[in-house]
Amino acid sequence: MKYPLPVPVNPVIRHLALNPFLKQTAKFLARQTMGRLPAPAARLTGKLAKGGGTPVRDVRVRPWATYHSGNLLPWFSIIRPRFRKIFLSGVEGLPQPLQQEFAEQWAAVCGCKYGLLLPHGTDALRFALAALFDHDGLAYGGEVIVPNYSFIASATAPLDRRFGIALVDVDPATLLLDPQRVEEAIVPGRTRAIMPVHLFGQPCDMAALRVIAQKHGLKLVEDAAQAHGAALEIGPVGALGDAAGFSFQSQKNISAGEGGALTTNDEQVFERAYALHNAGRARLGGGRWEHLTLGWNCRPTEYQAALLLHRLTLFAGQQARRAENFQWLRRLLTDTPCFQPLASRPGVKRHGMYMFALRYHPEHCGDLPFEDFLSHLGAEGAPVYRAFSSTISGQPAITGLREKRPDYVRVLPTPVADDAATKTAYIPHQVFLGPARDMEDIAAAVRKVQAHFNKGA
Repeated sequence: MKYPLPVPVNPVIRHLALNPFLKQTAKFLARQTMGRLPAPAARLTGKLAKGGGTPVRDVRVRPWATYHSGNLLPWFSIIRPRFRKIFLSGVEGLPQPLQQEFAEQWAAVCGCKYGLLLPHGTDALRFALAALFDHDGLAYGGEVIVPNYSFIASATAPLDRRFGIALVDVDPATLLLDPQRVEEAIVPGRTRAIMPVHLFGQPCDMAALRVIAQKHGLKLVEDAAQAHGAALEIGPVGALGDAAGFSFQSQKNISAGEGGALTTNDEQVFERAYALHNAGRARLGGGRWEHLTLGWNCRPTEYQAALLLHRLTLFAGQQARRAENFQWLRRLLTDTPCFQPLASRPGVKRHGMYMFALRYHPEHCGDLPFEDFLSHLGAEGAPVYRAFSSTISGQPAITGLREKRPDYVRVLPTPVADDAATKTAYIPHQVFLGPARDMEDIAAAVRKVQAHFNKGA
């Protein structure tokens, strides 16, 4: 059998194909060139893309910014040498010098005395509760008040430590925990803590919640998983309660793929949390085989800490860019009643800008169903996605638990949260790392869809 002779490949082409740096550079230059070509005017007012029209933005030519854009150069110049040093030193875990360095720096960002790096944000929340009450998790620990509109970890972290949860409603303008609903839910002798969630990056009304907590003798645990760098006039998130938990999961504003951090100004809480994460060993004075309390191995690796230390140097600049684009997009959407950003709370000094959250108003878009509205926006190239499609109480895991263990889950009326789950969307923080003109494309896509379906208004 005869085989065809191989086709000779140009050495330059072969080199480009085998060199990832050159390959990415060539792709970047091609997109930059094509992306600067004038876009047709029909993209803004013509047929909708789903009807055969030109999309507002062709994401194949002009992709949205990502958190990992431009990673190649830092890999060669910064990250690879650091990883190599860790690998060759053999210190990939204990005694955790880089973990301690990052934890101290993150605590300083949050205005706290103490910080502890952990593998996940959920670990930070469950250890915060356990440390605050010196609770071993072997018996019922009382009840924690949690907003019914949040990621499920806000509920499962207390449940993991055998605290019950009371799911309460949120404020209709901001979707943040409503202090009035909190006070109504308190049961003396049963309620132990309040867990406000700084949802989408916006801080809760911590001043009001602090007054309630002090009045009833409760602890305040901030779920700050989505609020990196956020602050109120009274202080930064992470230092506004008795303890706080952050997340460095892959979608967060600062990330190591996975990771979390606990912050507190209470030395005793910090020491307990340290022992919990290090198999029950005391931070100071204890021996390797001496376990003073129940604990688990929840220590992160030094590779995580090294990556976070690098990304922390970029954080302030990235947040400044996000803030400019957040404000610009808010202004651009003032004439789109069908799709409006959530209200900004008084007293917010810095928004964490994890997500740009919006509420859909179908009456201004021909009563188009929410999923269809999002589908049309996506076809126009807009990076808009549905937020939580269910309240926490509506999740199968929680409905099942209520049937098995009704003493652990109490659900109060939450009409605002129920409604929010049907019409809330978001734009991820990565998009706001791009240029200001990107915001104009997003607003143009919303206007185009609104105009098409609201012709009779």
